[in-house]
Amino acid sequence: MLLAFAAVSIAVIHSLAPDHYIPFVAIGKARMWSVKKILAFSTLAGTLHVLSSAVIGILLIFGINLLGLAEAVESLSPLLLISIGLAYSIVSLIKPHKHTHTSATVILLALSLSPCIPLIPIMLATRTYAELIIVTTLFSVSTISTIVTLTYLSSKAFKPPKVIHGKEDFLAGLIIALTGLLTYLFKLHESDKA
Repeated sequence: MLLAFAAVSIAVIHSLAPDHYIPFVAIGKARMWSVKKILAFSTLAGTLHVLSSAVIGILLIFGINLLGLAEAVESLSPLLLISIGLAYSIVSLIKPHKHTHTSATVILLALSLSPCIPLIPIMLATRTYAELIIVTTLFSVSTISTIVTLTYLSSKAFKPPKVIHGKEDFLAGLIIALTGLLTYLFKLHESDKA
């Protein structure tokens, strides 16, 4: 029961990080996507995010240690967001409205393939396969639900002002880069405390 509570609470708290939903809202609003399409992208990213973590956790249980690789990918994800956001902004100035699918796909992959490290210790603490399945399922459902809920609320709350018309892609890229920068600074601040 304690592991189930830990899985849900850690998943929800972890998913509150802006890098889990703000990039999708920024891109979706810039591309004038429907809320449904924004939610589809965030759902897919959340699913791939927890799936990559679950695979790493299962490999660890079977003695294959990829945790160092997972931690490296997670630590690089803010830098990827910064790079992708800046590149998106620059490309939008050079070739406006011509890179919709590519940029959305790159952001989807960058966010979704970054493993969710907090799931792994919870998986390793389980004693039976039933506990492993329950904990992983609860964590996954809680993470995806939180990401989708925050994406929905953010996309409904944000209405781009008319003054930015024509600059949506540029500003979306800057928002993504800023989200990556804040995530990086927050992680840097956390590591200084440790």
